[in-house]
Amino acid sequence: MKKVILALCSALAVALWLPPAIAQTVDDIIKRGELVVAVDLTDPPWGFLDAQQQPAGYDPVFAQMLADRMGVKLRIERVTSPTRIQFLQSGRADVVISTLSVTAERARQVWYTMPYASNSLYLIAPKDKAYKTYADLKGARVAVPRGSPQDQTVSKMAPDAIVMRFDDDASAQQALMTGQADLLGGGITVPIALNKMQPGKNYETKITLNNLFMSMAVKKGNADLLQFCNTFIFLVKQSGELEELSLKYLQVPLGTLPIF
Repeated sequence: MKKVILALCSALAVALWLPPAIAQTVDDIIKRGELVVAVDLTDPPWGFLDAQQQPAGYDPVFAQMLADRMGVKLRIERVTSPTRIQFLQSGRADVVISTLSVTAERARQVWYTMPYASNSLYLIAPKDKAYKTYADLKGARVAVPRGSPQDQTVSKMAPDAIVMRFDDDASAQQALMTGQADLLGGGITVPIALNKMQPGKNYETKITLNNLFMSMAVKKGNADLLQFCNTFIFLVKQSGELEELSLKYLQVPLGTLPIF
């Protein structure tokens, strides 16, 4: 009995000395005065650094809108595609707003909000390259962000392709532009961005990979913050602000987003 009591006291002492976790409720965030959001800033037009090296793009602006609705300051934690969920689970961010598509695998790790944008994914290559089906990818070098839906789909559907995995979208795009890769897995806005950076290549979509929807994510069990985020999405859809955001940064209408 004495050993049990000592063990309980030891566990309590450890718990008391643990560093405080990230805020778990909206009231906690408001009291702290700051919303911490994980965003990838290497994936324009979703997230990037502007000429003044400040966060810009669809996701940072959307994150600012969320912070404004809470009446708090926004702090952006820069992440890469593979580290987005890690930052949330480790308590280094309250919310992920970083082109996080809804997948069953991720749903076991985080709680998703309703989608706030759509982002179909494609294989992209110069116009003069003839890729029409997965069979055409035999021996082709395909650049993708590591662990992304593009990575998973190409690995499954084109086992004879050479999948080149990078830690972020910018590195994967660079591989295509420098000739290290033959194709790139990316969203509908990527060819526009690539053609601005490298005129004359005429990058275009070749093969449709996935029709994806982007959602925010909160830590599992954080029902209070999830409810606030879902209400926020409803309100900015109703007000037309989300439509304006889509037209400005994605150059496409918002379209119909699913509700779950």
